[in-house]
Amino acid sequence: VPYGTSERYVRALDDAGLRFVYAMATAPGEEGLVRKVHERLLAPLPLASAQVAVHAGMAGLDALRASWKVARELGPMLNSHVLEHRTDRAAGQIRSLREAGAFGPRLLMNHAIHLSRAEIALTGDHGVRVAHCPLSNMRLASGVMPLPRLWKRGVTAGLGHDGGTNDTSDMFALMKAAVGLQRAVHEDAEVHPTLPEVLRMATLGGAEAIGMDGLVGSLTPGKRADVLVLDPGTLNFAPRIDWISQIVLNGQPANVTDIYVDGRLRKTGGALVGVDEREVVRQAEQAAARLPSAA
Repeated sequence: VPYGTSERYVRALDDAGLRFVYAMATAPGEEGLVRKVHERLLAPLPLASAQVAVHAGMAGLDALRASWKVARELGPMLNSHVLEHRTDRAAGQIRSLREAGAFGPRLLMNHAIHLSRAEIALTGDHGVRVAHCPLSNMRLASGVMPLPRLWKRGVTAGLGHDGGTNDTSDMFALMKAAVGLQRAVHEDAEVHPTLPEVLRMATLGGAEAIGMDGLVGSLTPGKRADVLVLDPGTLNFAPRIDWISQIVLNGQPANVTDIYVDGRLRKTGGALVGVDEREVVRQAEQAAARLPSAA
């Protein structure tokens, strides 16, 4: 990603008022750009954190090693899509990460669908973390992550959207899909993740997966005040008996009335603060019209 593109991405995320982690990928030989982005764009922003995005595979082992060297020097985790599709097996992704010395607690593997039993054991033994992206996996027909096996090996897992391939960026839909996929595959309503477990994956588990659980992920004294408030007095929540079940299985974005990021109000009364939603939609449609049709 060119520096100018990263600059625009980071500015947009900062303008949105979100706490965010920016994972930057570079072309082979340009790993130094990560340092520039980290120092000039991310370090000055209190809500920003960095990761180093890499393309795992034996063909790019030298570049992978170079990116891992930069990550060790700067401190961020590595972020890599791993075995999202069956065809990724030929690239030797796990082997490359191990040979580069990056297969450990500072690696976040996205998707991790087509892991062998031995690779699942290695993931747990080495403390590698994973991001489960069920909506993206469903849309792209990638498969179903072996989440129960990973959980049994003690692997830390959070929920991920995988950018635009999740369709809605709806965390409620994401939780429901994570539960429903495993129940359907295993024909077992008690299989991991249960409803409490998936709610944890969407909150503290996600913070653990990116190494930020000491800062966010739970309402705990000393952590930053990232708070989401739900209105349970709605038709989709009635009857209010099992709160966790209602949040996971029936919750909708419309139930979110207020959002605080780092203690600052970003949404109240169901409306975004300081955002002209009509103008955002207009600009998005203008931008989409300039793109070539995929048909």
